[in-house]
Amino acid sequence: MHKYVIATIALLMTFSAGFAQRKALTPAEVAALKAKVAANTKSLQSLESDFTQSKQLSYMDDAINASGKLYFKAPRKIRWEYLQPTGYAVVFDNQTMHVDEGGGKQRHLDMASNKRLKGLSDLLVGTVQGGDLFDDSRFAITYYREGIGYVATLIPKEKALQRYIKQVELTLNGNNFLLTRVKITDPTQDYTLIDFENQRKNAAIPEDKFMIK
Repeated sequence: MHKYVIATIALLMTFSAGFAQRKALTPAEVAALKAKVAANTKSLQSLESDFTQSKQLSYMDDAINASGKLYFKAPRKIRWEYLQPTGYAVVFDNQTMHVDEGGGKQRHLDMASNKRLKGLSDLLVGTVQGGDLFDDSRFAITYYREGIGYVATLIPKEKALQRYIKQVELTLNGNNFLLTRVKITDPTQDYTLIDFENQRKNAAIPEDKFMIK
């Protein structure tokens, strides 16, 4: 009986490791994945999604958790709205970032003159659309198959991005090729993990969602 239990546990561990294992894609598989993501990006006119965010800092025992809503409208409009633990909204509209800190406090920043903000905007748009991030001229990218989905790890080549991003890890749904998870690691090894749920592709989103008044 004892040997049977040990064998069963060993078998379960083997299956678990198999499910979690990543397998690097071949060049042909990478090309096929890029084509599918590009097709999805082309058809993506809008997206509404819930998200949960967990930020792990080396000097804190517990992660900092938050949740909210993401709204996207092609080509470059994004509303990133935190609902918990406090209300806070950031809108990226072409070359301007609008921030609503609540309590009537607002800021409007020109991204054209700020490379860091421009990089953040590009990262967010690329995160939503997926295909925009698969740029070999800007990132060293490795692609994997994981379970029924895909994972891409991106290491920035540009010094402007390297200052605050060490690596971006994207997890894509293997059926609709929408992003389900993003992990952003900074140079200090602190990281932010974002999970997307209840995604509604090409949902009707009112234009005022992208306004901070």
